[in-house]
This record gives sequence, C-alpha cells and structure tokens, in this order.
Amino acid sequence: MTDKILIKIDNLEVMLPESHIIVKKDEYLDLKNKASKGKYMSLSEVIEMISVSRPWFLEHVLYQPNIRSKIDIDKNKDGFVKYPNNQGGRYYFLASKTKQFFEENFAEIFSL
Repeated sequence: MTDKILIKIDNLEVMLPESHIIVKKDEYLDLKNKASKGKYMSLSEVIEMISVSRPWFLEHVLYQPNIRSKIDIDKNKDGFVKYPNNQGGRYYFLASKTKQFFEENFAEIFSL
C-alpha cells in the first residue's frame, strides 16, 4: 500500500491527499467483503439495499417457500436470516451472506 502516487511528466507531480490511498482492486474488494462479516442488518436496511418496497420483499423473497428454505436459519444450517418468532417481531440478516445471496440470485428473485 502506498499513500501517494508520483507521476513525472515534464516536471509535473500529482500527489494524493492525505485522506486517500491506492490499493489493488482485489485487496479493496476483499476488505469491503470483510467489512460486513459478522454484522447484522435489519429488514429496513435490506429493503433499502435492494431498493424494493416492503410488501414486494415480503411476498417475493421472505414468504417464498423455495427461498425461505435456503435462507431461514431454522430450516437450513447455512441460512442467514432469523425470522421473527411472532407477528410483529424482528428479522435479523447476516450482512455478508445477505449481500452475497442477492448478488448470486438476482435473476431468480426478480423473475418471480
């Protein structure tokens, strides 16, 4: 990692501000991915992330049996969503797996 880049063209120098660094793209993506590991998201945060309405999300994702069987921690040991125990309860989403799921299943979800 470097904190500045110096390019000399006929005595021209370009310096990065102290607030910026240059990192390899794969390193940046890895850091970005690790930033959400172990963090939880609320239902509102997930809805905002994928830019849909709450009713649409409930109908097309959370209440779809084929999707629920993949994501509900009570139905699948590799799931990442804790469904509420009662009506009006809170959903909990493991951020890293939630983001990955929507990246990998975009076509399936939006074709329902």
